[in-house]
Amino acid sequence: MNITADENIPHVVDAFKSLGTVTTLKGRDITANDLKQTDILLVRSVTKVNKSLLNDTPVKFVASATAGFNHVDLNYLKSRNIDFARAPGSNAISAAEYVIAGICKWSLLQKQSLQDLSNLTIGIIGYGNVGSRVKQLCDDFGIKAVINDPPLLQQSQDQSGITFSSLEDALACDIITLHTPLTMEGDHPTFQLINDNIEQIKAGALFINASRGEVVKESALLSRMENKNDLTLILDVWENEPTVNLDMQKHTLIGTPHIAGYSIDAKIRGTEMIYHACCNYLKKKPQWSSQNIDFGKNKPFDFDTANIKDKREAILQAYNIMADDARLRQMLNDPTLSDGQYFDSLRKNYPARREFSELPVSSFF
Repeated sequence: MNITADENIPHVVDAFKSLGTVTTLKGRDITANDLKQTDILLVRSVTKVNKSLLNDTPVKFVASATAGFNHVDLNYLKSRNIDFARAPGSNAISAAEYVIAGICKWSLLQKQSLQDLSNLTIGIIGYGNVGSRVKQLCDDFGIKAVINDPPLLQQSQDQSGITFSSLEDALACDIITLHTPLTMEGDHPTFQLINDNIEQIKAGALFINASRGEVVKESALLSRMENKNDLTLILDVWENEPTVNLDMQKHTLIGTPHIAGYSIDAKIRGTEMIYHACCNYLKKKPQWSSQNIDFGKNKPFDFDTANIKDKREAILQAYNIMADDARLRQMLNDPTLSDGQYFDSLRKNYPARREFSELPVSSFF
């Protein structure tokens, strides 16, 4: 078996070498010519997997080590009888931690006390793997969740007592956070789900997008900020990635290069999920396990609760989200970095970050 893989999939060679010969390439640069003798293709979100990439190649199995799959033409894969696997939920903990870290930073800058947070509401738009974990973390702070997810409501009326609300109700909250996949079709497409309705959001609200850039009509959001500048923005995703609209970035409290789900734990979880899917496809017994990885100095954060009076400070010590912002913000000082290569380099060379959610926030104090 010849396997071609995005070089940014961690431990991909170690994991897959027992299944075949592994060649790693830059994900955004993979072409059809690279796949002329490829049986298995392993990607992340930057590789567009479609007819132009796979036509006249022997690829029979594609896996994306990501939760999202809008970069993959599933209809084309089906027409070619190409099997597909992905890693749903692999980055959910990491992305939820990004959101709660952003909320912590914002609330501290607003000089809100922990007691004040219980008076806040958060509109969670998209209640899948990430959105549900965001709610769990917000519950620890007493922040009341308003959940909007029409597809989930449509799938089942029994959602363990969850009350679903309209998009308008979610947009009326103090905090709005987006966790939908990017979909163009169906009963509830999410492409530019947030458009001119951005005007419904009340002044002073916190608006977070850690889903997909195209879920927001960026021109409408930018117009609101240029005319009123009355929202606080945390943006991890951008409409034209890897290019970032610098005018949009100027209006962010926190702006990052699509790394919300980029913890080491999340990426390795994704590798393991697609590895098991590939073993299942090939009918081979798995020989590699993430349990054998030596993280070395990259241990989970050890909370020094004795010296922390506010659990928000603990979270921001565990994950320095402002360091991620500072790296991308270099583009504002040097616009030549905005051609997309710098954005991709930040993702490729992202510093080690461990998850902390296995330690319940509410138990720190």
